[in-house]
Amino acid sequence: MTSDPALLLQQAEALHNQGRVEEAESLYHRIVEPSPLAARALTNLGVIAQQRGQADTALELHRRALDLAPDLAEAWCNRGDLLSDLGRLEEAETDFARAAALSPGLAPAWFNLGNTRMRLDRAAEAEPCYRRTAELLPQLSLAHAQLARCLDALGRAAEAADSMEAAVRLAPGDWRLLTDLGAMRQQAGRIRAAQDSLRAAISLRPGHAAAHYNLGNAFYGEGRAAEAAACYRAAWNMDSRLVQAASNYLNCLHYLLEMSGEEIGQAHRQVMNRHRVPVPAQYANTPEPGRVIRVGYVSADFRRHPLGLLMRPVLKGHDRGRIFAACYATRPGGDDVTGELRGNAHLWRDVAGLDDDGLARLIQDDGIDILVDLDGQTAGNRLGLFAAKPAPVQVSWLGYPFTTGLATMDYTLMDRATVPPEAEAWFRETVALLPGSRLCYQGPDTPEPAEPPMLARGFVTFGSFNNIAKLNDAVIGSWSRILSRVPASRLLLKWPHLAQAEVAKRFRDAFAAHGIAPERLELRGNSPPEQLLAEYREVDIGLDPFPYCGAFTSCEALWMGVPVVTLPGPRPFWRQTLALLSAMGMETELARPDMAAYEDLAVALAGDPPRLTRLRHALRPAMKRGIGDGAAHVAAVEAFFRQAWIGWCAKIKGEA
Repeated sequence: MTSDPALLLQQAEALHNQGRVEEAESLYHRIVEPSPLAARALTNLGVIAQQRGQADTALELHRRALDLAPDLAEAWCNRGDLLSDLGRLEEAETDFARAAALSPGLAPAWFNLGNTRMRLDRAAEAEPCYRRTAELLPQLSLAHAQLARCLDALGRAAEAADSMEAAVRLAPGDWRLLTDLGAMRQQAGRIRAAQDSLRAAISLRPGHAAAHYNLGNAFYGEGRAAEAAACYRAAWNMDSRLVQAASNYLNCLHYLLEMSGEEIGQAHRQVMNRHRVPVPAQYANTPEPGRVIRVGYVSADFRRHPLGLLMRPVLKGHDRGRIFAACYATRPGGDDVTGELRGNAHLWRDVAGLDDDGLARLIQDDGIDILVDLDGQTAGNRLGLFAAKPAPVQVSWLGYPFTTGLATMDYTLMDRATVPPEAEAWFRETVALLPGSRLCYQGPDTPEPAEPPMLARGFVTFGSFNNIAKLNDAVIGSWSRILSRVPASRLLLKWPHLAQAEVAKRFRDAFAAHGIAPERLELRGNSPPEQLLAEYREVDIGLDPFPYCGAFTSCEALWMGVPVVTLPGPRPFWRQTLALLSAMGMETELARPDMAAYEDLAVALAGDPPRLTRLRHALRPAMKRGIGDGAAHVAAVEAFFRQAWIGWCAKIKGEA
């Protein structure tokens, strides 16, 4: 056998690349003379040690290699790989950058430098690294895939989809890449192409839960709630760790006309029964019924979001002599509303990085008496935390007017208009009722309501700014009949996904099937909050969808003086606008019990400009009286907290 170090190194690296590690290792050890060749042998031995889990040995071998050859780019790259595995990302970044500078053609250095910067949440700096990798290795699908993920993190949806398409062209049978491509195409508004990618991924890997989940997202974004629900359910059945798939499935059930409240309630119980059964907790909370109650609010939406805006009067109005309010923000980042909420909370915790167990311990350490879930089954919820019951009393409120399905949730805080007596049986929690509305809406002073636009335009504009997933076939049919009965009338729909051409076409086609010409529809995408409110000045009459009615959307319309015609049904989500109108004393004016009466009212309003003008001026004052009284609302919420706390104290003392 040769003793030439160069030939030994060549043979060793060939064996190493073939996976014949022991033979390669033996040859590396024969290259003993101090030289750049020995440095290569040492760093390759370091790679072998790393693969065997011998981190300290690997670090020492790489150090020796770099002592012999400080300009050996491969050694810097190999050590960077080890440091990255050890979680020492800043050091790894330095090594990868040094390797790339020493050898600009070393593709692994650029690729790993990009990966490290992505892990450090510096996607903008990772982008040129991935682009360089793709230049050096244009046939490497993973280079294009990582560039796509980087662009996706930067919010550049169309470019991300283009890069992932390039990756899939190079690896057409990779179901993981197809799954990611589907998600990115959806974000870019290429809905049908997204669905095609995800179906292809599922055909290659039928049990890949993420593909089913992403297909559900694609259907939901297009407004097809029934198809989305089926995908979410399939994803969750395949992988119970996809808790958001389970929540999305349950949330989608409220969009379906054919489901009864009892069936939806049972589905919630069945899903949430799969959460772990908690060990009965021993609480350190002092059972003194009259002391200050420590209330913890948990939400992903302490920001400019309906939930965050509805919490402003609550946190601002709490009586510090009665309530200590702690907020646990489970989503990172924030905005101006986050800052306002933080300023009014007595304790603020940013807990996005904590898992359920860690957050439960923190809540117990904070001595929380009543823990309030504000999200229900909506995105980003932490119901797994509530399944562990870290606080003596747990309450679901505000963000989800239905049962969570959790056995460990003690109460749900509602109002009678949202939950009629016969609906209480669908809840796993005890239904507690506020005397007024379950929410308090306080809109901005500007913009102010304008006169009905029909007075200047000469035609009526109906409108809905609701989630398009609420616009099922029955809704589209009903609204088409209304438009047909009101000559020259228009329908203004607004939702972010309507800016996507494919989604807009689907709705134009759906209304056209009922005889409504495309030019009678105006479809708009997203806009800043102030502009959105101002756009209600272009709407004469709001049409409430069903069975998933508006809540915050109806608040905004009514605040801008736009009457919202609603068709309440038996289920709580179907009664949200009714509940607002009831608190305002206007349910007889704008709510109707059946489809024919609902359509008749919309048509009658369209033909009665004086009535529309009167409502335009009356609705905001009625809202201020009925659902805008922050002091009364907070007093009622605090009274409930006190009663719930007294009940727990009595139970602990054996008095209940």
